Formats: sequence, structure tokens, C-alpha cells
Amino acid sequence: LSQEIGVLFNPNDPANRVYPPQRILDDVLALINDESLRGIWEQDETIGWVYQYFTPKELRDKARKESQAPRNSYELAFRNQFFTPRYVVEFLTDNTLGRIWYEMRQGKTKLADRCRYLVRRPNEVFLAKGQQPPAAAEPEKELSQEELLRQPVHIPFRAKKDPRELRILDPACGSGHFLLYCFDLLLVIYEEAYDAPELGAALRKDYPSLEDLRKAIPGLILRHNLHGIDIDLRATQIAALALWLRCLRAYQAMNLKNGQRPPITRSNIVCAEPMP
Repeated sequence: LSQEIGVLFNPNDPANRVYPPQRILDDVLALINDESLRGIWEQDETIGWVYQYFTPKELRDKARKESQAPRNSYELAFRNQFFTPRYVVEFLTDNTLGRIWYEMRQGKTKLADRCRYLVRRPNEVFLAKGQQPPAAAEPEKELSQEELLRQPVHIPFRAKKDPRELRILDPACGSGHFLLYCFDLLLVIYEEAYDAPELGAALRKDYPSLEDLRKAIPGLILRHNLHGIDIDLRATQIAALALWLRCLRAYQAMNLKNGQRPPITRSNIVCAEPMP
């Protein structure tokens, strides 16, 4: 684990040299594996939600009472730690990463149905390279909102990119909620790029079959696409762990065992410079 998620399982971290007795480990595992909690461990964001409420309310109230402003990076983290609800994550990601790929593919993508909050107009016209939208004519009468929505909308040409060139940065990533949802969209993007005439050649050169690419995609996403920064070291550790677990779930869906899956060799989650 330390080779794949060094930020969390670094053997040189003093905290990792304090190992609890087996009896304590057994008690903790029994609590985690309680039948009533079975459903929540299937959710990628669960560890992050646990961490948000890890700091007691009494400690937050005490810190706010003693000082109006955070006095160090630790206080700054837990006093301002509000993880984004899932529907907000989906809305913002659908209309950034999802929208970019949607325009690159001129609407011919599974993300059109996959991104349920993607904002689209009924009559979108995708322009070809170098093509300019026609001059807008003055309407003869004032149009209603419904009539305005039915007007053609010209989408500027967006050149296609190799998915390995797409960069997503969350500058206050917390435990990685945005990055986890981006991971889901990127799984679709990579597979669609493999079949695209303009992009597939470069991918097929490195991955002769679609199965080869599928095995590589989780590692490619962490290496090339997802970047996160946070001031809270523990939050960045949880984000790295959550993304690594998301990779394992992707491998599990492919029926790959530990010895068959490619190792995760890099992720781009960093802790920011703390306050002076």
C-alpha cells in the first residue's frame, strides 16, 4: 500500500509505527462491518463524509469563541470544512468536463444521457472548424421564454483532445468528491476516444486492444487527469485513498484479481502550504 498510496501509508510516518493491539482492531472491524452499515460502504464519498463530522462540534464552537479568525492551518481546515453535496458536484462537473467532451463529440456521446444535469438547448447547431454563426436577425415580435428556448443555438467548434491531455484541478479538494465523479465520466471518455478516428490512433498505438486500454484507464486517470490541492493533510490522504479505492472498484468490475491489475504508480493530490 505504501508504494501506491505513499501519502497515507508512508512507513516513515511516526503515526504508522503505533500499531493497535489485535483486540482493538477486531473491535473496530466489527463496528465497521455491522450489518446496519452494509449499504454505505458502496458509496465512494463515505470516508469523506465520516471525516467531515470527525471534528466534534464542541471543538469548532470553542475555536470560534476564542478567535474570530482561524489561528493556524488546522483551525482553518475544520472551521471551514463543508463538503459539497452530490447534486452540486454533478451539476458543476456535468457542465464543465461533461460539457467540454459533449462539444468535442458534437453531442454524440454517452455523456449526453449519463450527465443528468448537463444544460442543453433543444436546437443546438454544432459549427464546423472555421465556420462562423450566422448574423442574428431582429425578431419581428417579442418572443416568449418558451419561444426563445426553441431558437437555434450555435455551438462554436471545439477541437478534440486525447483524453490524457484533459486536466481537472480541484484547488480545495477536501476528500475528493469532485474528483471521484470526474473519474466516472473519464471512464466513458477514454472508451469513446478509443473508437474516435481523430483520437484512437494514438491510444491504439499504446494499447492494441480495448481490453488493454480498459485495464490501464484507472491508472491513466490518476496519473494524467485528476489533480487536487487542500490545506488539510488528512483530507488529502483521504482523497488519495478514495481515488485508489475507486480504481480497485473499476478493476473489480473487470474481474481482475490483485495479481492481474496494473499497479497505481502516481496520483496528483498534494497538501497546500500551511498558514504561517
